[in-house]
Amino acid sequence: HDVARIMRMKKNRAFLLENVVGLKNHDNGRTLNIIEETLTDLGYSYDYKVLDAADFGVPQHRDRIYIIGKRSKRPGKTQFDWPTGSDKTVGIGNHIRSGVTDHSISKHLQNVYIYKKDDGRPQIVDESSDFPVKTLVASYHKIQRLTGTFVRDGETGLRLLTADECKAIMGFPKSFKIPVSRTQMYRQMGNSVAVPVIKTLAK
Repeated sequence: HDVARIMRMKKNRAFLLENVVGLKNHDNGRTLNIIEETLTDLGYSYDYKVLDAADFGVPQHRDRIYIIGKRSKRPGKTQFDWPTGSDKTVGIGNHIRSGVTDHSISKHLQNVYIYKKDDGRPQIVDESSDFPVKTLVASYHKIQRLTGTFVRDGETGLRLLTADECKAIMGFPKSFKIPVSRTQMYRQMGNSVAVPVIKTLAK
């Protein structure tokens, strides 16, 4: 509703929205229906699709719903010519540093939590990993074994991702400045958008 308020006031010619895939089924689809009705009432033609950031050159699987549209004399759902991305995925290995000493996960936490079950979780990567990582979430700093991706490195043999590794995962340039604490960095990166996807859709 806040986005709708801004669009009503600014009368922007076009828009691009992004959200988690669960938006499609939230409240049995009623939330998406409200969004569609609102966009139509505001005078926009629009379309939406789920895209995976891994198809757009980032080493991360990140399925998100994208809603794109423009002001139109014929508002409502239309057909947008969506980019398909590439079938060739990028592995995380080329972006992993070795010898990092200040992001270690303690041996105790590894023993009692991280490796408490032999179920293939969490995802562990290193310089040889030639696949995209799982979705980087805003709560990454809480070291969750089900959703986390950790690096085989550091003083204890296992560590968290560095800021540069997170930037690579989200498609930010290495030179991008993050002037906040590590915890806030993880939150902001996990809440961000995959830059190459947005860039491609904007074009």
